[in-house]
Amino acid sequence: MLKFEVRRVVFNACFLSVAALFFSGRQYVCAQMTDCLYRSDYRIDTLHRGRLAIEVDNLSFFKNNEFNSTVQKGYTLPGFWLQLKASYCPFTNLKMETGIHSIWFWGTTKYPAFAYKGISKWNGQDYARNMHVLPYFRAQVALSEHVNIVIGDLYGGSNHCLIEPLYNPELNLTSDPESGLQMLYNTKWLDFDMWVDWLTYIYKLDTNQESFVTGATARFKANDEKSPLHVYFHLQGLAQHKGGEIDITNEDVQTVMNGAVGAGIKWNINRNVLKYINVEIDEAGYIFPKGRMSARRGSSSGAGDASEREPLPERGNGYYAKLAVQLRDFNIRASYWSCKNFVPMFGSAFYGSVSTKEENMLYEKPQLLYLGADYIYPINTGFAFGIKAEAYYFLSGEMYSSETGLYAPSAFGNNTNFSIGVCMRVNPSFLLKQY
Repeated sequence: MLKFEVRRVVFNACFLSVAALFFSGRQYVCAQMTDCLYRSDYRIDTLHRGRLAIEVDNLSFFKNNEFNSTVQKGYTLPGFWLQLKASYCPFTNLKMETGIHSIWFWGTTKYPAFAYKGISKWNGQDYARNMHVLPYFRAQVALSEHVNIVIGDLYGGSNHCLIEPLYNPELNLTSDPESGLQMLYNTKWLDFDMWVDWLTYIYKLDTNQESFVTGATARFKANDEKSPLHVYFHLQGLAQHKGGEIDITNEDVQTVMNGAVGAGIKWNINRNVLKYINVEIDEAGYIFPKGRMSARRGSSSGAGDASEREPLPERGNGYYAKLAVQLRDFNIRASYWSCKNFVPMFGSAFYGSVSTKEENMLYEKPQLLYLGADYIYPINTGFAFGIKAEAYYFLSGEMYSSETGLYAPSAFGNNTNFSIGVCMRVNPSFLLKQY
């Protein structure tokens, strides 16, 4: 049965590849799904000085995760998020945006009344609203040609360019916008992003803990990105802090950290069909102070819910190798991951040592084989359509209880999981007045 499922995935990937090769009438391509559908261009257009406009930003999605393993239960994401905002550029180096951000899931009439990432846990009628709408505001100033400061809603998600073990691309669909403070630095030789995403603000005698995430990514480019053979190195770090000096929870202060260091080579072939081949190798790390308890468990992001706590390893690491190939608008990715005691903050649970399905169970030395393919149709500037199929072959190894240390029966074994999704990004802008 397992061999049949693997053959089916390979066959579907080959079929989509052939279909993409014969697709005609296209004049431009999109590097990958994250570029067209998830990322936003943060550069301020100097030609927009004095421009007042209304902008609509929408991402509609339907994603089905057929997960049947000890790692995570399967689920479906049918819905969309929508931003309606006004933007104004009073000067060539200043841009302001204000409006609302909302997320909707088909078939749902009530939503958790708090900011969330991944799939939020239902907390009853006392914590529900009939819609999930947040205020949106961003003030951005370009201090120079290379430095941008952002206050308010950030250029988050896949804009941070975190590797997949650290950040699950699915969060681009489900999570609220990041908000706080961000600095972006871009030159010919370096791309640098540093940010603070403030998750929970508290008042004096608050019954909740203060919570924020801070991160930094740096990509060092050994030569020009458009060179026939481009070499790069990167450093990435994330830290989530929960605490606060003025709350009355009496809960432990918690700080969880993820990081990665790696290098890659991109062969820019730029032929009619074959566009590039990219190979990358990374080492990831995880640190959680001894004696603390997990603040999150059970979500698609590997994060989870504060009401469910379990002992976690103090530290861990993992190794990640990736191969990516672009054939016109069709992208194929294959990767291998192995780890020991690694817990991703926002990465998929498949990259962690914790089972989000079996309570208090850990994997000793899990491994993951991944195959993904996506087809992108960039309709026009700000408009794109994409289809993505993924297969996760998880080699769990032995499982043991985080409470007793006893090993579970070997019946948990290997598991194959599938996911397929369809997305459309619509981002038009309507000029109101040019001052």
